[in-house]
Amino acid sequence: MKLNHFVTEYDDSLYGDSFIDPLGVLVIWSAYGEQIFRKRVNSISNDVRNYTLNLLNHRLIRDLIDDESVVVSVALRNEIGDKKSLTFKQAWLIYLENAFTYSMISGSSSRDLDLSGVLGSTNGRRRIDNDPVLILSHKKQAHLLVRQLSLGISGRYKTPFMEIGFFDNQYQYHDPQATQLWEKTDVLFGRDNPLGKLYSELKEHLISLINTSNLKSAMPASCKFSNFPKKIVQTYQKVLATSGHAGEATRAFWLDVTGLDKGAAGMLLTVLDEQADSAENEEAKTREIFQQAKQRCVAVNEVEEAHKLDHILTLEPFLAELDLLFTLAQHRRNQTVEELNELWRGMGRDENTLQKTAELVRGNVKLQEVVKGSAKFRLNRLLSVATLGTFEEQLTDLLAYHAGVMKIRGQLPWVERSGLKQVRLNARTKPLPNPRALGTWVNNYYFPQFRNLVNGFRGVVA
Repeated sequence: MKLNHFVTEYDDSLYGDSFIDPLGVLVIWSAYGEQIFRKRVNSISNDVRNYTLNLLNHRLIRDLIDDESVVVSVALRNEIGDKKSLTFKQAWLIYLENAFTYSMISGSSSRDLDLSGVLGSTNGRRRIDNDPVLILSHKKQAHLLVRQLSLGISGRYKTPFMEIGFFDNQYQYHDPQATQLWEKTDVLFGRDNPLGKLYSELKEHLISLINTSNLKSAMPASCKFSNFPKKIVQTYQKVLATSGHAGEATRAFWLDVTGLDKGAAGMLLTVLDEQADSAENEEAKTREIFQQAKQRCVAVNEVEEAHKLDHILTLEPFLAELDLLFTLAQHRRNQTVEELNELWRGMGRDENTLQKTAELVRGNVKLQEVVKGSAKFRLNRLLSVATLGTFEEQLTDLLAYHAGVMKIRGQLPWVERSGLKQVRLNARTKPLPNPRALGTWVNNYYFPQFRNLVNGFRGVVA
């Protein structure tokens, strides 16, 4: 069997988690979230401490490459490649990520440290008592996480850093745009900044490790954690103790280079900042925050940015009603169409509900232009469900669409029509949801992740 297609080409029809996305709408709503946050924030890259750590690690590697006095021996090059190679950069990224994780774990008894969001901490705790070895290699033997190159900090934050312009997909740092961005980091890593102290101590250690390795024939280069400089451990624990510590020191920098203080994202940030000290902040509904941000965009004539927020305000009520109907279909193992219709009406809905919410989406041409490929196909297919005139037709077509999504994933449908007027559940039952108003949101558009990042900027431990 030829597997090249499956392992080398991205298929956006497979995007999403089949365990939490039975209607395959993640690929739809994520496009609208990415439009606002410009791929700077997503479900796995939303912590300002990890953002900052990744920046520090890449700055160190970039400077090692540029420093002509740093010479890599033949033996070390045989293990991790020369200074221009991708494997050289990957080896140092793994080494630095693991050094940070073990440093944080070693001080885990301190109340000042927050280990939430420290990737690899679970595995690290199991190894720390046996004096783990930090190995300078891109290979599996050096990994603290499974598939660390993709699931570690560098992998999770690679897309945001590429979108900002710090490097390309091969970690090439010297594009003119990238050079300008790296020049902006000079202040962060200068002598007068706490991060500068950490940078200097780490660079000294990395050069020492290279020089020591150059004298040895046994490879790969390594350092027992007990021999890792204690001053660096202490500086890690002081400077990057929490996301709040990192955020307070870097807020202005990150807002500048990410542009998250501008446009639609910037208006959302302003609303969140104004609510930060409010006792009602946690109760503020996402929809209301988006509405306020849209009004602010309109007030300053940022029309295109207002459209981005309006797209979500228009789309989400439709997707949320589809989600509600599908959730009702999972209430019992076997139900009749009429029983489901009664549940639907008991929630204050009828055969016109999907039609009305879909009409607003269909009437917004700019909204529909945002999505491409499978996202566009799925949105159009769901809109077609709403054109049908009766509840039974809408339900039947929605379940047929769901079956098609699951077939692409190579899985059986959760819910399907079975015989005359029957609906059968093949998955776990779900309790009836509480009654909710029309327009209640269920999808997040990366807003919770944005809020998490913003909390870090304010010195709040999420």
